[in-house]
Amino acid sequence: MRVSIDGKQVEVEPSTTIGSVAKTLGIELATGCILAVKKEVEGEKVQTNLYEVYTSKGKMVIRIECEKILDGWRKTFKKFEGTGIRWVTRDAVVFGPIVSDFEPSRESVELRQYEITLSLGGYSSDNTHLVFGRRLHSSLYAPPKGCGVLGRVVYGRHLVDELKMGDRIVKVEPVIEIKTGEGAVFKADRGYQIKEPVQIFTKLGIELDGASPLSGELVYKVTGNDMLTIDRITSRFVACDSMSMGALASERQERRSRGIVTVRNSGANSGSVYVYLKEAALTLAHNIAGRVMEGMELADVTENGDRISVKVSPQMLSLLGRTQKDSGELLKSRGIKQKRSGDSSDSAIVVEQDPPTTLELLAKGEATCFGVKPSELIGIRLFGKEAPNSVRYFRRLTGLELRKTGKMTVYFTTPKSEMILFKGDEVMAKELLPENVPERKVGANILGVTNAVKKFAGMVGVRFTESAEFGPTAEKFEGTNIIGEVVANLEGVKKLGGKKTVYIAEVK
Repeated sequence: MRVSIDGKQVEVEPSTTIGSVAKTLGIELATGCILAVKKEVEGEKVQTNLYEVYTSKGKMVIRIECEKILDGWRKTFKKFEGTGIRWVTRDAVVFGPIVSDFEPSRESVELRQYEITLSLGGYSSDNTHLVFGRRLHSSLYAPPKGCGVLGRVVYGRHLVDELKMGDRIVKVEPVIEIKTGEGAVFKADRGYQIKEPVQIFTKLGIELDGASPLSGELVYKVTGNDMLTIDRITSRFVACDSMSMGALASERQERRSRGIVTVRNSGANSGSVYVYLKEAALTLAHNIAGRVMEGMELADVTENGDRISVKVSPQMLSLLGRTQKDSGELLKSRGIKQKRSGDSSDSAIVVEQDPPTTLELLAKGEATCFGVKPSELIGIRLFGKEAPNSVRYFRRLTGLELRKTGKMTVYFTTPKSEMILFKGDEVMAKELLPENVPERKVGANILGVTNAVKKFAGMVGVRFTESAEFGPTAEKFEGTNIIGEVVANLEGVKKLGGKKTVYIAEVK
C-alpha cells in the first residue's frame, strides 16, 4: 500500500512501522518529538480566500479580502497563469493582460506596499491586469466597481521587490482546507504500525514574515534546537511560553487565521509564541510572525508538554560569537556582503551585527560586523535555577535574551580594582526581590545585581577580590542577588581602563 511522509510517497507492506519507513526515505525523526498520522478518509473540502501564486522567481501566497468580487475572482484567477510582467515601476509590478467579466470603475486607488488590485486598463475588461504594490502610492487603476483593493500578499513578500521584466506567473492555485471527521488525524510515534494508506507528518514547517523581524528572531530563539515545546492548548491555538519577556515592539498585525504564527508583544505571556488552529480577530497584542506551510496536523493533535520538530525558513543567520573570517564566509555562502568594523582582523570575534535580525539582514543583502579581540569577550555562567528572576532581568538588560553576545555599560570602577559596576535599569528592577543572597562571603569572580531592597536596584557588578561583607555591587549581603560568575577573560575585565562597553557571552 502507498503512504506518504512529509509529502514523500512510498509503497510499504502492512504493519511496517513509521520508523522503518522514515529510514528508507532518509527522513530523520527527531528524538522525543510527536508524529501525526492522517487517514485517507473522505472529508469536506472548503475553499479559502488564500491563493498560491507561483512565479518564475518563487511562490507567493495572496489573500483576497474584497468579498464583493470574490466569486468573480474565482472564475478569473486561472487566466493569469502564463502571463508576464507588463510593466515595473518603483510603485508597482503589474502582470497581464487578460480578459475578464469585471465592470470597470473610474476610481483612483491608494495601494500600500504588498497590497494587490485589479486594473482594467482603458476602462475595459479586455485589458485586466494584476497589480502588486511596492510602496504606498495612488493611481487611476480603474479597478472593478466596489473593489479598490483586492487583497494583499501574506507570504513570499520579498518576491514583490525582486520581480523584473521577463518574469511570469507560472501557476495560481487556491488553498483548500479539508475538514475531516473526528479521529481522521491522530498522534503517533515511530513504533506505530501502518495498516492502511495514510499521510504521516514529522515536522512543522514555518515561513517567517519579513515585516516582523524582531518577532521572527524570537521564534528562532524558541525553536533554537529545532523543536517547539507546547505549554498551553485551547480550542483556538497552541502556545509555547518558554520566553518570558517585557513588551516587544509592535510589528505586523492582522487577522489570525488557521496556521498563523504570532508572538505576543504585551501583557500577560508577552514573548509567547502561538500557532493558531482556528481564526481569531485582529488584536494589537499579537505580532504576525509567520505561517505554517506544512505539518499543521502536528499542531492539531499535540498535547501539553509535547515537543514538535520544527523547520523555520528562512534559516537563521547569526554572526555573533563567530570570527570575522567565519562570518564573512557564511555571509558569502548566502549571497550577502560583509563590512567589517571595530577589530577587523580575521580572528576578531563579532559581537554586534547590523542589521541585528536575520530577516532584516537578508532583505538588505549586506551586514556590518563589529569585532573585538578574543581576550575582550568576557565569558560568564549564569545561575538560572538559583536566581531565575534576577537572571531574566540580566539577560534582558544585556541583550542575551535573544542574542549570543550581550553588552554592559561601565558605571564605576574602584581605585584598588576590587570591583567594577555596570549600569542597570531601575524601572525593570523595581520588582527584583531578594534571591540567592550570599551568606558568608563572595568570591573573586562572582557576578551580582542589587535587589529592590536597596536604592540602586538593578546595578550589576563583578568582584575582583573576596569579601565577607560586601557583594559584587558594593552592597551589604541583604541587598545583593548572586546571578553568576565570570569563567573566561576575567583579566580582561580588570584591564578595561577607559573603555565604556564590555561584551559578554554566556557559557553553558
